[in-house]
Amino acid sequence: MELCTLRSFIAVAKLKSFSAAARELHIVQPAISRQIASLEEELGVSLFWRNTREVKITAAGEVLLVEAHAMIALEGRAKEYTQRAARGQAGNLRIGYISSACSGFIPTLVRAYAQRYPHVAISLQDLTVEQQLDAFDKEVLT
Repeated sequence: MELCTLRSFIAVAKLKSFSAAARELHIVQPAISRQIASLEEELGVSLFWRNTREVKITAAGEVLLVEAHAMIALEGRAKEYTQRAARGQAGNLRIGYISSACSGFIPTLVRAYAQRYPHVAISLQDLTVEQQLDAFDKEVLT
């Protein structure tokens, strides 16, 4: 089941027309018909009842419509989270610090960062200079 096909399915269900769905998606109507036919074959069910005048979604189509919306939303979230991570706005930030040297500014700095980037999990580790150098060598803070 491809997301492109699900978008076509959603458009047909919403507009109750293969032609209108094709116009909305900027593709030709035969391509929409092929996608829906392929989806129906893959699932082994009829998703629409159609004749020359109207298109109606079937009970099986109604079930798929709910799931298709969820899958499209999941794709959007995946893109958003991935882009956030690439910008450093999501993921994990591990900070090794020397408490005696940083205790005056670390809490304020971390709080400001957490407010600006709420999707980043921050962990602090009080490390000696030797432990920090070792962590850099290993490229991992433990």
